[in-house]
Parts: sequence; C-alpha cells; structure tokens
Amino acid sequence: MEYGQILRRAWQITWKYKFLWVFGIAIALCRGQGGGGGGNFNFGSNFSQGGEGNGEFPISPEFLRQVEQFVNSPAFWGLIIGLVVFVLLLTIIAIAIGAFARGALVRSVNRIEDGDELNFRQAWEEGKSSFRPLFALEFLLNLPLLVIGLGFLGVILVLFYNLWQSGVLRGLEPSSEILQQLLAIVPAAVVGFCVLLCVSLIIQLFVTIFTVFGSRAIALEGYGVVASLGRGWQVFWKNLAPSILFALILFGISLVVGIVIGIPIAILAGVFVVMLVGAGMSNFWPFFLLVGVAFAIIITLIASVVGGVFLVFSETVWTLAYRQMVGLEKKPPQELEPPSGAVELSSL
Repeated sequence: MEYGQILRRAWQITWKYKFLWVFGIAIALCRGQGGGGGGNFNFGSNFSQGGEGNGEFPISPEFLRQVEQFVNSPAFWGLIIGLVVFVLLLTIIAIAIGAFARGALVRSVNRIEDGDELNFRQAWEEGKSSFRPLFALEFLLNLPLLVIGLGFLGVILVLFYNLWQSGVLRGLEPSSEILQQLLAIVPAAVVGFCVLLCVSLIIQLFVTIFTVFGSRAIALEGYGVVASLGRGWQVFWKNLAPSILFALILFGISLVVGIVIGIPIAILAGVFVVMLVGAGMSNFWPFFLLVGVAFAIIITLIASVVGGVFLVFSETVWTLAYRQMVGLEKKPPQELEPPSGAVELSSL
C-alpha cells in the first residue's frame, strides 16, 4: 500500500477539483449534530408560590396550573409525537443528501483516476447513478443509531414526566422529599444513559466501517445493498492493518486541523464574550447581541467549509485506498504481442 502517494494524490484531487467541495460541505452539514448545553436548574426551595424576593424566582400558581393541565392533556403527547416525526423526517433528508454527496464524490474520484476530466454537472450525474442503493445502505446502517436516539429521548421523557408528577419540578415537595425522588429516579436514568451510550459507540464503529467500505463496494464495484455489507467487511478484514493506519492518519490530520482552526476561533469568542459582558452593563447590548448572532453564523460557515474540504480529502483517500485494495487502480497499457508464427513487417 503506497500511503504517501495516496495522501499526496488525494490532496491534489481535493485542491484541483474544487467543485467537489460542495459535496463535502453537504456531508459535513448533514453530519452536524446539535450539541445542547445543559443548564443548571435549582428546583424546590428556589421557587416560591408568592412573588417576594429573597433571591427566589417567583412562579405564578396560575402558570403552574396551566402547565400541569397541558402536561396531562393529549396535546402534550401530540406535541412530543410531532417533534419525533419532525426529527425523523430531518434525519431521512440528511441521510439522503449525505448518500447522494458521497456517491458523487466516490464515483467522481474514481473517474478522475481513470483519466477523465469532470465538471460539477458530471459529478452531479455520478451522484444520481448510485443514489438509491447508497441511500438504502446508509438508512439501514443508521437505523440502529436512530432507535438508540429515540431510546435517549424516551429516558428523558420518562424522567421529566416522573419528576413532574411527583411535584419536584413544580416546587410542591420539601427539600428532603425532592432529594428522595432524585435518588430514586436519577441513578436509573444515568445507568440507562450509560448503557445506551456504550451500545451506540460500538454500533457507530461498525457503521463507520460499513459506510466506508460498503458504499465503495456499491459505487465502484456495483454490489447490491446486502451484498455490499459482506464485500465491505471482506475488504476491510483482508486489509485490516492499512485500514487502521489510514484511519489513524486521518484522525491525526483532523485533530491538527481542528486545533489550528479552533484556537483562533476560541480566542475571538472569548474576547467577544468579555465585550458582551461589558456591554451588558450599558445600553449597547442589543447591538452586541446582533453582532454575536452574526459571529456565530460566520463561525458555523467557516467550520462547515473547513470540514467539507477535509471530508473531500478523507473520502478521496478512502476511495484511492479501496481501488488499490481491490485492484481497481488504473494500470499502464501494455503493448500487444504478435501471435506466435506471425510474420513481422520488418522481415518482409
């Protein structure tokens, strides 16, 4: 396996055919997962039924009554089901876009290596030719993770519902009762989260292997969806050492790129937060809030472009490596030898 040559060639293709960045950015955006920062909420004694100060946050009894009615009504569960359906639709759309973009990247790089000159329109057509089997493969591979994600959501909903019904979230229980409720519910929730997290990490490992090798079995060798799983595992296992080495190399590159890009962004974000805190004591905070939103959008765009370029490079590396693993690399043309007994022209 020619590691250095594959890495150099992958970067040459990534830099020369910049229209491929569109597909890489699409994959990067579809892979993006919202990271929710958890807030610290102090229930119980920090809520008061009245409206007095003492550092307590007042909650109107009428507001609590309306929330309780909503939670106990069918509309609450209708809202939950609607959100679940919405997330499922977004997930299916993201899988479809990612499958189309990956097919366009893999097949375009393969044609480039075969000596063809491509443009964006031709790369788009390459994505269309392998879209259906790649979408079916990626949907099949992401189905277990989707079920685990719904399991996470179920744990959160059960925890919320039990805490609400017990009165903890409404401030109806004394501190000792709240502590007992938390000691009874939270440990089970933590265990459930840990189990689901471990299972999801193991599944994600196999999903990555089958995505890398199975998708190329479809796009480059024409295997079907089910057959691509066996073919992908066969190629991976037969080339275990090169596969692990390429994965480590790409992980190291992504880590370096993340640090190089992340440090300046973190410094700028820190400076902006300090300025925002200072502006919060004056009348200029709306302006800084708008600047903060614009700054967040710019950071997201920069991260998407950088991530998209790196994904083009990594997908190209895996495509070139797969071509060598299965013997699809373009071989120089050999001169045809005259059949035995044929008379050469020079002898006439």
